[in-house]
Amino acid sequence: MKPVELETRRLRVRPFADSDLENCVRFRREVFAIDEAPATAANWLRWTIDSYRELAALGQPPYADYAVDLKATGECIGAVGIVPSMVAWGPLRGEAADRRLRPEVGLFWGILPGRRRRGYASEAAQALQAYLFAELQLRQVVATTERDNIASQGVMRRLGMRLLLNPAPEPRWLQVVGLKRNPLAS
Repeated sequence: MKPVELETRRLRVRPFADSDLENCVRFRREVFAIDEAPATAANWLRWTIDSYRELAALGQPPYADYAVDLKATGECIGAVGIVPSMVAWGPLRGEAADRRLRPEVGLFWGILPGRRRRGYASEAAQALQAYLFAELQLRQVVATTERDNIASQGVMRRLGMRLLLNPAPEPRWLQVVGLKRNPLAS
């Protein structure tokens, strides 16, 4: 499978390129508070770019992070991604004793702070979700976040996801799970 390339009314979702090192350093610092040397970010970027090729060669889903650019200016304002997510469905269904993890296909998004609250995360994630349902014919997708990340939960709702709350405080990344089933799947 080829890396994802999508366009929306305002955005372009595309594979990262070697020329994106500055964008990656800024994104990782401003969105995830990862303060690292450019060489470390360059390793991440190289791994990401290599994963596009290697996963395609293996016929695997295009798991990766993708740049989000404004179509009007070409400015990179964030990233979205298709990520493997491990979900313990038992506690989310009220079965606290069943902590077994199940692999799911997850969505991820992040927009630079100066570009937030304009619907970009929802627009990019919606395009990616539509791709996963139409092109890969996935039965469902998930997204995970913390209880205090109200903005991310808002994106989940705009994607039509049902939000499930983990009654346990840990793991932190699995406090809230958004679940969207493919409306085309039987």
